[in-house]
Amino acid sequence: MNNRFEVLDVDHALRPTIISPGKVWTKRTQKSLLAKPTESILGSDEIKDEKDSAFDLLDALTKSGALPIEHAALHIVVAATHCFDKTVLEAAVQDNVNPIEKVERSTLIMASTVHALPPVRLIREAQQARVKAASPALFIEDTVGVHQQ
Repeated sequence: MNNRFEVLDVDHALRPTIISPGKVWTKRTQKSLLAKPTESILGSDEIKDEKDSAFDLLDALTKSGALPIEHAALHIVVAATHCFDKTVLEAAVQDNVNPIEKVERSTLIMASTVHALPPVRLIREAQQARVKAASPALFIEDTVGVHQQ
């Protein structure tokens, strides 16, 4: 991801972001379908116990991995921070820059990396001319090879 940022982010405004969960979680449970929901606060020890319980349940349901889990989805969060030197209003008024185009470029850089496709394949044909005018570096053929790194 960092390589893609360096090659395609001409403003060098995109930074990798690490998401760290909080040390205290709120657990919402319901004893039965018709029971009232309850909330409890979990500290680090309770969080570890709950995580271990979830993995134990998964292990039991799959007979230690012997049974496949079909029709399951794994969601992965990829985050980056787009840093602006000025506020949105200052960028638009003082520099005559559309900050939405900058964020759109950042989003395309990340999406093209995740999907291993050139950015042009992720943009509707009707929008390609507009995006190419705002972010020509995304359309340079040499950037396609970056996907294989």
